[in-house]
Amino acid sequence: MTANYVTAWIAPIVIIVVATLIGWVIERFAVRWVKRLARHANHRESLVARAMRAHITLWGFLLGVGIAYDNLLGVYNQAIAQRKTNPIGLPPLVFSPDNQKYIHDGLLALFVISLSFMLAGVITALIVNSSASASRPVVSLVTNVTRLVVLIVGFILVLAILGVSIAPYLATLGIAGLAVSLALQATLTDLVSGMLLLASRQLAVGEYIKLSTGEEGYISDITWRTTTIRQLSNNVVIVPNSKMTSLPVINYHANTQHSGVSVELGVSYGSDLEQVERVTIEVARDVMQTVKGGLPDFEPSVRFNTLGDYSIGLTVSMQAQEIGDQYLIRHEFIKRLRRRYQQEGISIPYPVQTVHVRESREPGADGVSAPQASANSSDASSR
Repeated sequence: MTANYVTAWIAPIVIIVVATLIGWVIERFAVRWVKRLARHANHRESLVARAMRAHITLWGFLLGVGIAYDNLLGVYNQAIAQRKTNPIGLPPLVFSPDNQKYIHDGLLALFVISLSFMLAGVITALIVNSSASASRPVVSLVTNVTRLVVLIVGFILVLAILGVSIAPYLATLGIAGLAVSLALQATLTDLVSGMLLLASRQLAVGEYIKLSTGEEGYISDITWRTTTIRQLSNNVVIVPNSKMTSLPVINYHANTQHSGVSVELGVSYGSDLEQVERVTIEVARDVMQTVKGGLPDFEPSVRFNTLGDYSIGLTVSMQAQEIGDQYLIRHEFIKRLRRRYQQEGISIPYPVQTVHVRESREPGADGVSAPQASANSSDASSR
């Protein structure tokens, strides 16, 4: 009897092992082919290949189990037709018509679940790779929503395979959804606001923005509820998506990543303005060509704009490759300009308050005239 059991189980076991090995071999070839395509597309790592791993091997295993079960079913039916004893050792209930349907449907449902997870990973990877090719980073909201939609579709297919009707639950889900929407109104508002941000394409990951409340920095991610902003000091500001759509926002990268750098200063009234303009432009041009973050091809400009109380005001305009580069450019420009002004004899005045003192005509209590301060006036002194 034991020998009959072993003989009956040899073929199913071999079928399962062979089918699993075939699935593993196919998976290895598929992953290698996807990696080769990723290298041609200049992707450092194939996310698609990672999403495919283990799934095709599992499909081979499930196929082998289904074929092995059909093989055992054939042996069992043949033994029953010949009125022989059960050569398999499994209870007859395993081969009943209902259980046959349950086993085949269960294997198909496992295949659909595996396929859903693989498709969710592959589609997400394709979105990430396409965004990287377009130099436009993808946000978490897009990948999470895509994955959720694919998994929901797969879940519905699994219920259909198992014969579970979702129609009776739709009304219950509608009422529950209404209650949840009222309880999570703020959260749903943030979710919709995040989708509107992505649909409008006015803001994207990697762009430098400034909110009307004063927060500014690079957008590092847009999730289903919040937008993460990384400041130049590496501090992280988390803003609800509803605030991002309701507050005025300045996008410094809307048209170009280049950022203007303006420096306000003043020179004394005794300065030669032609000399001041020439020297200032030479220093600004040198900064543009030698300081990291400057634009060598950009031509700086100087514009005199005010006749102040003690100086003539002017504005120097330069340009940086990124808004974060403006601080180093302004730092180097001020140092070099002051040194050059000292060499050229150009003075930078600073305000000095002069107080004129005159004697009062009315005597004090002791009969001596007391000094009295007159109106103040502003003068200038140069460095």
